[in-house]
Amino acid sequence: MLFVALAALTPSASAASVPIDDGATGLAVDKEAVRTAARALVAAFESCLGADPSATGVVLDVGANNGRWSYELMTSLSASVRRRTRLLMFEPQPRFVSVLAALTKQFENVLHLPVAAWTNATNLTFHLAKVNSETASLSKRNARRYGSSEAIQVRSVDLARIMRDELTGKACALLKLDVEGAEYRLIPHLLVTGALCLPTHLFVEWHLNSVPEPERLAALALRLSLPATLDTCATPPRVHVNDDYALNNLYTRVPGLDALATLHEGSHSNLTEEGKLTVRKWGATHRRAALPDRRR
Repeated sequence: MLFVALAALTPSASAASVPIDDGATGLAVDKEAVRTAARALVAAFESCLGADPSATGVVLDVGANNGRWSYELMTSLSASVRRRTRLLMFEPQPRFVSVLAALTKQFENVLHLPVAAWTNATNLTFHLAKVNSETASLSKRNARRYGSSEAIQVRSVDLARIMRDELTGKACALLKLDVEGAEYRLIPHLLVTGALCLPTHLFVEWHLNSVPEPERLAALALRLSLPATLDTCATPPRVHVNDDYALNNLYTRVPGLDALATLHEGSHSNLTEEGKLTVRKWGATHRRAALPDRRR
C-alpha cells in the first residue's frame, strides 16, 4: 500500500518502495503535492484496468459535491477503461441534482445517488452551507465555517453494505471519501465491517477541525493509525492517499495532545523516579534489539 504523508509517498510494509516521506508528522498538508498524488492514484487505477482488457472497475465518489472530481476522473481515463468503469456518485445536496444528472447522461455506467453515506440507512439532518457548498455536511460546525447554514432532512445509506455489494471481487476499485468530518464516524464502521479492505485504491480527505474539541485526540489517532490498520487487511489497498489540507486540520486545539506528548518525552525535567527508570529500561531494551543477534 502506498500512503501519502506530508507531500510525499511513503511505503508501508506491503508496498513497493517509494521512500520520499519527510518522516515527521505523517500528515499530508501540502495541497499541491496531494493533488499530484491524487492524479497518480487515478493513473494507478487506470493501469490496474489496463493490465487486463477484460476486467471491470468500480469507483465510488462519496461526497461528490458538484461532480467536478468525477468529471475529471472520467475524462482522464482512456475510452477503453472508461467503458469498463462503473461510477457511483453520492451527494445529497439538492442544488447539484441537475448537474450530476447531466454527468450520468454524458458518460456510460454513471449513477448519482442523492443520499448521504452513513453507517446505516435512516433519515439524517444535513447542513447546507449558504456560501461554500464544499463545506455542506452532517456537521453543523463544518457547514458554518464561512457563514450561515440551512438544515434539511436527507436519506442515508449504509456505505459498508454498498461497498460489499459493489466492490467484492473487483480487481480494480477506487473509493474517494470527502464527507466533511463524517469520516471519523464512517471509517471505524467501514473497518469493523471489513468494507475498507475492499478498495484497491483509496483517497480520504480529512477534516479534523470540524470535530468537537473533546473528540479531536481520538480523531487524530484514527487518522494517524489508518495506514497501519489497513495493512492488516488480507489485501490492503494498493494505493492510499490522505489529504490533510492545513485549513481543515491544523491551527486549532487538540485537547490532551500536549499532555500526552509530555508523558512520552523521556527527557523532560518533571520525570518521576518511576519515569526515569522506565526511560532507562526501555532505552536499554531498544539498544539491545538494534544489536546483531550474536551480541544481544
